[in-house]
Amino acid sequence: MEIKNQATFLYGGDYNPEQWPEETWQLDIDKLKTAKINVATINVFSWAILEYAEGKYNFTMLDKIIKLLSDNDIKIILATSTAAMPAWMIKKYPDISRVNTNGIRQKHGKRHNACPNSLNYKRLSLGLVAELAKRYYNLDNMVCWHVSNEYEGYCYCDNCARKFRIWLKSKYKDITNLNQKWNSNFWSHTYYDWDEINPPMKISDLFDNGKPVLSGAALDYQRFQSDSLLNNYCVERDCIKKYDQNHAITTNLMGSKKDLDYFKWAKEMDIVSWDNYPESKEPISNTAMQHDLMRGLKQAPFLLMEQTPNQQNWYPYNALKKPGEMRMLSYQAIAHGASSVQFFQLKQAKSGAEKFHGSVLTHSNSVNTRTFKEVKNLGNELSKLSGSMQHARNIAKVAIVFDWESYWGIENSIGPLENLSYVNEIQRFYKAFYDCGISVDIISQNDNLQDYSVVVAPVLYMMKPSFISEITGFVENGGRFVTSYLSCLADENDNIYSGGYLEPLREVLGIQVDERDARSADEEINILDDCNNEIGTTDGVCDLVVADHADVWAKYSGNIFYDNTPVITKNNYGKGQAIYCGSMIDEKGMYSLVKRICSGTDVIIKQANEVEISIRSTKNENFYFIINTSDSEIKIDNPCISAEVLLSDLKVGKQINLKSFGVVILRESK
Repeated sequence: MEIKNQATFLYGGDYNPEQWPEETWQLDIDKLKTAKINVATINVFSWAILEYAEGKYNFTMLDKIIKLLSDNDIKIILATSTAAMPAWMIKKYPDISRVNTNGIRQKHGKRHNACPNSLNYKRLSLGLVAELAKRYYNLDNMVCWHVSNEYEGYCYCDNCARKFRIWLKSKYKDITNLNQKWNSNFWSHTYYDWDEINPPMKISDLFDNGKPVLSGAALDYQRFQSDSLLNNYCVERDCIKKYDQNHAITTNLMGSKKDLDYFKWAKEMDIVSWDNYPESKEPISNTAMQHDLMRGLKQAPFLLMEQTPNQQNWYPYNALKKPGEMRMLSYQAIAHGASSVQFFQLKQAKSGAEKFHGSVLTHSNSVNTRTFKEVKNLGNELSKLSGSMQHARNIAKVAIVFDWESYWGIENSIGPLENLSYVNEIQRFYKAFYDCGISVDIISQNDNLQDYSVVVAPVLYMMKPSFISEITGFVENGGRFVTSYLSCLADENDNIYSGGYLEPLREVLGIQVDERDARSADEEINILDDCNNEIGTTDGVCDLVVADHADVWAKYSGNIFYDNTPVITKNNYGKGQAIYCGSMIDEKGMYSLVKRICSGTDVIIKQANEVEISIRSTKNENFYFIINTSDSEIKIDNPCISAEVLLSDLKVGKQINLKSFGVVILRESK
């Protein structure tokens, strides 16, 4: 289900007028309207106002806020308020609060602190949601429903322990099967009764660093908690749909956040929305990857639900966005599939945890601030863009596989590196394609591969048998498959495959790996290609690859016992090729590898030079987004000379001159 009646881009953000005197509300709206703000997300954290005692509701304030927005032709994203609970609720029903890994039950405070398996929480939240749905389902200016907020975190209470055992019984049927799948003879973990199984906690089966003793059990608990929170979302969604079949329902996700399997979640969401908060010095390719991941969850446009117009407040150093940077990041989101640009927040909080978080209306409440002027300029531009752009799709010939269960499994593992980051390794490969100007789809192990020329599965620790079969067929039919160190090592219960690392893909890859070195940053070694040219360096994980019948593309070179042995291999299999990268090679080496991977395919390589070029397409149009991601002026060749220039009267010829954080959008008719 898509957003209905959306003629222009949604442009707005979170608005919390309940934190301010009522007489200031219209003044806020008058100022925001001058910036072409056309949508407000409301009611995100208002539960204590709406339900002042169990079953006692008061919608007076929310009615006024909704009328204010409706009278001013501002669309509404209506949240359910269930992400933060009233104090009376915790006092009356202590079991609603989560228990942490130290076995300590939390008290009222913060947010995201409800046990997802508390029957009291479910009953009370559904009571509120039903009242909201009955009252507001028919709002003319509603865009969509927003369930809870930024679901995250796990609970380890007795409610969850009991539900976990039921979940396990459903999955494994009998305790003998569970013991076999978990390999629970390890460290005397054999279970004889379901009641002997507890959530993995620091007072039970987690080490102080959070790593588990029994990895299969830890993985199942992560799956169980993700499913439990998803169930919370689904019951609220289903409650709304009893009264409202016309409006889309979403919740705001958080990119590559570890806690929840978003591919599974996306199946239950009408439209994906997410909150983008990159750190100031974070590579721009990381932000692009996060957008592509969120688009990839449903292979469809998404809502950018939150970003800051100037600065965050939770990083060690919260730098201000430079002039033009917010605009650049907003268009980057659109270029990668966003159909909205929204901020947290529209008016800055005067106290509390978010008082220093950026906002459209800052503490001065002035329309003359740099931030407000930039927001206003962007609003004027967005209001003029074609409505068809919001439904345009991104087309890519390269796919990178992202897998939450591999994410959990490899980061649960003790070794080979203490602080290995799954997301960082995905970004290592993504950046190489990004730097070559190559568009990428992020997909799951369950997605179809037939539309891609190149499929990359970095650090895909747990490969499903179905995906291994899919990959085998993909390569046999002419595709190029790339995988890496720490891939295809374990089954779904985190048991290492019998026969050695990579055993299920041994014939496709034409190699075997039995040993794996791990080197510190001051122990880097060189990588030479098959012509003995240095293409880069490596440290971290270094696989000792034995090439059975694969060609060697690159080898280690240095004062090591595995000097001159393979690090990158290529195997011809059927009509296609399977490529293995056995080490965490640097940017230079990755760039060289990607160019070689794509050589001879229909994947076009372009030198990026800090200019990102993305294309979104409809049946009748192509939209070229040409974005200077740097604060320096750059001149590039025009990728589509015959196209119409949007946004400005800028005349472009064979070249385009991009100012600091400059953006040019071209429209080409098909």
